[in-house]
Amino acid sequence: MQRLVIAFGGRSSEHEVSVRSATEVLAAVDRRRFEPVLLGVTRSGALRTGATGGPLAEVVKRGAPVVDVRELRPDAVFPLLHGPYGEDGTFQGWLETLGVPYVGSGVTASGLCMDKALTKTLAAAAGIPVVPGEVVRAWEMPASDETTWKLTVERLLDTLGSPLFVKPANQGSSVGVTRAEGAEALRRALALAFEFDPKVLVERAVNCREIELAVLGTGDAETLVSAPGEITLPPGVWYDYDTKYETDVAGLEIPADLPADLVARLRDYALRAFRMADCHGLARVDFLVDRDTLEPYLNEPNTMPGFTSISMYPKLMAHAGVPYGELITRLCELGMARQATRSELKITR
Repeated sequence: MQRLVIAFGGRSSEHEVSVRSATEVLAAVDRRRFEPVLLGVTRSGALRTGATGGPLAEVVKRGAPVVDVRELRPDAVFPLLHGPYGEDGTFQGWLETLGVPYVGSGVTASGLCMDKALTKTLAAAAGIPVVPGEVVRAWEMPASDETTWKLTVERLLDTLGSPLFVKPANQGSSVGVTRAEGAEALRRALALAFEFDPKVLVERAVNCREIELAVLGTGDAETLVSAPGEITLPPGVWYDYDTKYETDVAGLEIPADLPADLVARLRDYALRAFRMADCHGLARVDFLVDRDTLEPYLNEPNTMPGFTSISMYPKLMAHAGVPYGELITRLCELGMARQATRSELKITR
């Protein structure tokens, strides 16, 4: 039996979401194939382990200290860490240096996809349409420089129009994201986003439908791309952190009611985005589809999306014929196969 270390928690604003994902993966993992071992990551980055029978939040708070993941004798690690310090390549880099197999994308792909601004620059170069936007950096906006703030806000409104969406470049679950209409709202939105990241993406608002696709594989010809699913919301509500995790007003329609030619384009763009970023194992690729023109725009690829049984990625995969438990197994197998291949590469001349 192989030992599967399930890593969760972490040093990001998505800590609680990670605990939810790990709780359900632990419940569904194939115990005939894997012996699950817990690795809780505190908000300060300390590592903890504990018994699998209780609440995972307690493992993070009161578990036994771990210095090196190799103490847990892993055959593979499932890093269910969302956001910075987990999904951004930092945790993956640590596992790479230790030679430990893990689920999901490597260092470069994880870091790239976490950075929304950089991802969209490369996507546009690859011919994948993106919403017009600009990057604003904290060093350009000294808090005491009123003139710079005023001119920057005016320029963004003149260039991109109003309303706008303001996003920390390196965050997930819509943390720190604001829909801003007008100069004063845009100023507040920028200030909030800078609390989470020194690089902020400002984009033109699109009257859109939220469409997501799931990808499973290595990027080769056998890679599975799901049908598109649509997030449905009450009128006037947008898909922010509260609607994702708190208010329970978001619905899910699989497959989305879209023309066949648009479905084909979305699946093509999703696979192209997966390959462009050199993703591995899994990704949920999110699009915005203009309600009037049906023009699709890449929103972002997520290399470690929410992983509860009712999260979009597992539900899309279930619709594609891969149930939750089998999905966990296949992802672990892909991660171990990747490490086996990498271990055969030459490191000397």
